[in-house]
This record gives sequence, structure tokens and C-alpha cells, in this order.
Amino acid sequence: MPVGITPDESKVLCQRVLGLVQADSAEVRVAVAADQHLRSANNDITSNSIANRIAIHLTVSYGQRSASISTNQTSDAALREAVGKVQALARLVPEDPEHLPPVEPADYAEPIMWSEPTAAATPADTIGWMRPAIEQARAARVESAAYLIRSVGATALANSSGLFVHQPHTSVGFSMTARTLTGNGSGWASTQVTHAHNLDLTRIAEQAIRKAIDSRNPTERPAGRTTVILESAAVRDLLALLVENLDRRSFDEGRSFLNSLLPNETSLKEPATDRRDPVGLRLFGDRATLICDPLYPEAPCGTHDGGLPLVRTPWIEGGVLKAMHVGRFWALKKGMKAQPSPGNIIMPGDGLTLEELIRRVEDGVLITRLWYLRMVQPQTLLHTGLTRDGTFAIVHGQLAGPVKNFRFNESPATVLKNMVASGIGQRVLGGENAMPMHVPPLMVKDFNLSSVSDAS
Repeated sequence: MPVGITPDESKVLCQRVLGLVQADSAEVRVAVAADQHLRSANNDITSNSIANRIAIHLTVSYGQRSASISTNQTSDAALREAVGKVQALARLVPEDPEHLPPVEPADYAEPIMWSEPTAAATPADTIGWMRPAIEQARAARVESAAYLIRSVGATALANSSGLFVHQPHTSVGFSMTARTLTGNGSGWASTQVTHAHNLDLTRIAEQAIRKAIDSRNPTERPAGRTTVILESAAVRDLLALLVENLDRRSFDEGRSFLNSLLPNETSLKEPATDRRDPVGLRLFGDRATLICDPLYPEAPCGTHDGGLPLVRTPWIEGGVLKAMHVGRFWALKKGMKAQPSPGNIIMPGDGLTLEELIRRVEDGVLITRLWYLRMVQPQTLLHTGLTRDGTFAIVHGQLAGPVKNFRFNESPATVLKNMVASGIGQRVLGGENAMPMHVPPLMVKDFNLSSVSDAS
């Protein structure tokens, strides 16, 4: 284990840094991890490495002036140099009218992100986890590429107000891409767990291989608005884009997609005092519910954000907006309680299997995952992107063969309005952020598949 991963080691390191500071106030964040990266390509292991890393981020303040510095060195000389540099910078920068003193200590729930079996696993163990998945690809006569990352680490936060909080974490993420030998079929699947004993890589491999074989020789289906089933990987990427934009200040200043959802909202230039409060309004479909819960066993997260405690919080419930994240400065300015951003997202599902969702679709498309998402219109949260690694037509409640990929233009807010049904929650990897998310596949009506793409 890298130095700094235990509570005592983290506390000593934080105290060493803070003990060198002569500024009015200071805050130090430490992130330590041992990350194992196991890769395969062409149905064979290609690399297996462990990278130990440490990052120390220090912010110091003189009154309203503050500056920050980062280092990965822990020697006394290196820390003294870093502290000297950042204090000199802090004396030179302009005053920040939004500067606040460090967060006061608080009570934090004990996180559940640590697994001793995951931490104790060896590089040889992880090869043993991955090898059967590779053998499945060989037996199916498809080419596979897989990536497994096992992370064992901890974060610590300390400041001159007396706060110290240390939180350890472990995780294993795995994804596999399978392609047919002719290159005309592609499949993908993934999983992420806290506890290594919950890994089932053969199931993930089977999903990727089946998608690759079933997606051979796609036909062209006309673009347009249609009913889609978004598998969990696609859902998590869209929800990540929505959740990070549930910001109170952006709304109050007229810069949020939520401004466009309010009834009778006609202008983004009217004074903030004239705006209705979106919290408590039904802005999404009745089936839309999103919560964060740091102690959710299938996808836990840390129990603080910058020293602010994280607790179970409903963000959207039955389509009603229940909460928005509010920074400390904006909360003080508006006379409200600060609300940290969520550390994870859980969407309760209806419990339907993927097959049951498919049977509910008369005519539509099954989408495995999305790719290359980009913002088109911030005012409505409209994004564009591509489908990838398994796109299939659905006719009369049955899969009717592979179709070419699509470019889509859609807002995750509209997706939550147009939910028809949902499946069983899963924790999968995504392309937009690393936040733990446990979400089901969704059946969504009127999804805008804007054009056909030849991308494979």
C-alpha cells in the first residue's frame, strides 16, 4: 500500500503541511491510491501494472486573498517549498469577494467504500478474474479487448479550523469490447463493484460477445423520433449530464436548463427576484426519481463533499424537483442551507427484465450505449452523440436484427419527461464521469434519432 492510505498516515501528512503554513487560514486535500491497470487485446493479456500515486492540494488565504498549489512530493524540503510558493502567490492575487473561511468540522457517516478482499487482491488474482472472459471470446471466434482497473486508495481533508476527515475506498471496473473477425459486428459491456467477490466477468464477456455476433451486417433504419430502450450505460451518461447541471446559482442567474422548464418562463433576462422556485415543481415525468445515498451498498460514495456532509437526498421524486446543489457562498448570499453536489446517483427501476421491456415496444430501437456526447444548447441541456456497440431494431416486441448506428439530438431532461418504463438497476461504467451510479435501462418515447451514421 502507498504511504498515506491509513488514517494515521493521512493525519500525520496533513498536520505536516498545515504546520508549515503561516497564512491566516489553510486547507489541504490528500488523495492516495494504488491503481492496477490490466489490459487485454487480440484475446490475450497485453499489460498488467500498478501505479502508486499521491496528490496534495493546498489552499492558503490572507483575508480575501487566496491561492492554491498541488504537488506529489512529500519530503520536508518539497513541502516547505510548496508552502512558500503558494503563500507568496496568495499575497499577490486580487481579493476574492466570494471567499469564505474553511469549513467547520462536522459529523460524517462512516463510508462503506472499502473492501479488504479487493485491497488484498494481487496482479495474479486479477489475471485469474479476466482469463475466463478472454477464453470465452476465443471460443466464440471474436476479437476482444478488455480493461480492468482495480483501485485501492483514500482521501483526506484537513483545514485550519480543526477539520480532519479520512475516507478509504476500493473499486474494480471492467469493460470488454468484442468485434467479429470481419469487423462488421461490435459489442460492449461493463461492470463496476466495490467488493471483488461480486465480480462476474464471464457474464459481462457473454453480453459483449453476443452483441458483437448479433450486430453483424446491420441494415439501415430511417432516422426520426421513435421509442427506444436505453441500456444502463446509455442511461448513466445522460443522467450524469443532467445531475451536474442541477445548480441553484445557475438557475437564479438565468443560465440553467431549469429556467426553460418553468411554466410561463418567457425570458432568460428577467431579474432573478422574479423567478419562481423550481424546487417542488413537477418538471419531469411521473416515473422520474433520482436520489443520492452515500451508504447505498451497490454503489457507495464518500460521505462528505469538501467537508460538507453527504446524506441520502432525493433530487427528483415522481417527476418533482426536490433539491438543487447550492455552494457555500451562494447559500450565504441567499439565506439558504448549502447543499453539496451528489457523490452518487441511484434511479430505482420498475424491476422489468430487458426482455420484458423489449416486449412492450411495438416499433423502436434498442441502444447499448452512447458515444462522443457534446453539448448543443445549454439553455435546454440539448446534447448530441452517437449510438455504439450494438444497435437493434425492435418490431412487435421482438428484436428484429441489427441496424446502423444513429446520431441523436436529445436532452436528458426530455428523456426523464418521456420515460415509459424501466428495468433493473445496474452499476456500470460510463463515458462522461466516474461517479458511482446504479441505474436501470429505460424505455423512452419520442427519442430523437436525428440521422443515420456509418460509424461502426
